[in-house]
Amino acid sequence: MKYLEPIPFKDGETVPFLGESITIFHSHSFQGDIHREGDKLIVAGPKVSLSKTIHDWYRRESGAEITRRVKKKSKMLDRTYGRLTIRDTKSRWGSCSSKGNLNFSWRIVMAPPYALDYLVAHEVAHLVEMNHSMRFWSIVESLFDEFQRGRLWLRQNGHELHRYGVEPPMKEGRESE
Repeated sequence: MKYLEPIPFKDGETVPFLGESITIFHSHSFQGDIHREGDKLIVAGPKVSLSKTIHDWYRRESGAEITRRVKKKSKMLDRTYGRLTIRDTKSRWGSCSSKGNLNFSWRIVMAPPYALDYLVAHEVAHLVEMNHSMRFWSIVESLFDEFQRGRLWLRQNGHELHRYGVEPPMKEGRESE
């Protein structure tokens, strides 16, 4: 796998959200607001806090998308889950503890919906089966019949999601723009 250039959250940059491309537009308004209008992400407030504002927005949106899907899929299995946590994990997209606590990377909300649905089905299936046995994969499939498509997308493309929102290293002798 080759190294991919970082793509910072900045004005004019195009970033993924639920598998679609959206372009960041910074507004110099004093009101700190962020909202999506079609294929635009409008971010108001000081430019110095632009990246943090967008990170926070992705975390909130990810939490909402994941929570909705977890509730639906755990209900399908008649299982409850413990705490649901959204993090910026580097090595795992999600996990399920023996206590039923679910953890997800906020970056998964950048992937197409079927990859997100696969990940949620995978982690919710662990509420029943804490391994990767044939029974486990049967449960995953019962929760999302396109699980192979989502699993393949994550394997082939997931690493690219880690390049977004990363500030490129500063070059010697240059100040940040």
